[in-house]
Amino acid sequence: MDTALVEASDADRTLEASTRRPADALTLGLALALIMLAAIVGHQLNRAGRPIVLPSPPLLAYWNPHVGWGTPLAVGCVLAGLWLQRAAILLPWRRLLLTGWLLNLAWMCSLTLVDGWRRGWADVLLDPNEYLHDLPRIDDPRIFLSTFTDYIAFGNGVDGTTVWTTHVAGHPPLATLVFWLLDRIGLDGGFWAGAVCILAGSAVSIGLPIVLRELGAGSAARRLVPFVALFPGAVWMAVSADGLFAGVAVSGLALVCIGAVRSRPLASLLGGFLLGAAVFLSYGLVLFGFVVVVPVVLTIRRSGWRATVGPWLVALAGAGAVLGVHAGLGFNWLTGLGQLRIRYYQGIAAQRPFSYFVFANLAAWLISCSPLLAVGIARSIGVVRGRRHSWSADHVVAWLALSGLLAALFADLSALSKAETERIWLAFGAIAYTGLALLHGRRAAWALVGCSVTALLTNHLFDTGW
Repeated sequence: MDTALVEASDADRTLEASTRRPADALTLGLALALIMLAAIVGHQLNRAGRPIVLPSPPLLAYWNPHVGWGTPLAVGCVLAGLWLQRAAILLPWRRLLLTGWLLNLAWMCSLTLVDGWRRGWADVLLDPNEYLHDLPRIDDPRIFLSTFTDYIAFGNGVDGTTVWTTHVAGHPPLATLVFWLLDRIGLDGGFWAGAVCILAGSAVSIGLPIVLRELGAGSAARRLVPFVALFPGAVWMAVSADGLFAGVAVSGLALVCIGAVRSRPLASLLGGFLLGAAVFLSYGLVLFGFVVVVPVVLTIRRSGWRATVGPWLVALAGAGAVLGVHAGLGFNWLTGLGQLRIRYYQGIAAQRPFSYFVFANLAAWLISCSPLLAVGIARSIGVVRGRRHSWSADHVVAWLALSGLLAALFADLSALSKAETERIWLAFGAIAYTGLALLHGRRAAWALVGCSVTALLTNHLFDTGW
């Protein structure tokens, strides 16, 4: 076994912190400049009558300063997060994870309730563009799967009365079937659908620290817990199917890491199943494969091919089972993606200028995950470029964070993500967010406050629709 995964010394960290401060400030400044540029250019495009359909570019949101009874709860969560950051080094691991998860649940619920019970939670998924709208059309899931691709795009007799609504058409059928199943077991309506999204999304706050710990970055995993507990993307993650998708993907990643590191076939199988399910929940999550490559490489390097090939093959079998079931019931993922591309460019995407969204997408993503995400990414780049401690725990964090960035960049260049990346890229953002675990001491505390304030300002100044 390769034992080179070691923590850098305290002296090294002190030296690094002193040399990185100007670079951190510059990186944060560049991130804010990108956001400002996207806002200015977007407003100019709006004035010129260009159809970018963003009331408050680069976000799909409306300017609406407001407070709600979730406001004091959200502020209390930030204070609790600062306490947790100080206590993270002392708490037993399981208690730390439980505390972080409960705080994340409170954080998401409080941000949701800033907008009020109905507008912020119960009515969100009742929108005519959402999944619940088309549930009455599903009588038999087998027929739904086998005919799903026929109603994604307009044409060949498919019109506004028969085409799937926006979110149903924009995702593989498993996403809709999740809400159909909830409806069938009696958990119908917007409240229960939103509650399931919150619960599933909260799995990110457990899964990401587990991934780091299993891959040999235990101290970084502890530092990450308060950051993911107060993840700024919670503004869009709560009461959003994209939050559910992120939770499934990250949970799958955590389980395959446990399976590979501890030789637990059941964890590998279940993790592979969840990763496969993620791809059938959202087409874009096929890019999550870039993220999965990191634990594959690290576990092979640590334990060798013989010890790890078995667990990864079991995980692959789990993912293949999801593919097999869908194919057997008549849904072809590639056909669905092709039809989605047609539908996508039958709408406003055909007029939205790629030259704007190629950078505005990244600006929206930075708002969702906080501009401080750029600091974590810059730190990660610095770590992987350094030669000392070439396989240290910091490198685990860095490579994982950069894999999230790589997935987002590929999604950006696909031209299938024009706007709403603050929501669509939540899974990639959560992975890239792990780079903030490279911060220590007061800088970590200030970063936690900065990330939380980003979420509070966004949620209180804008109506995001989520």
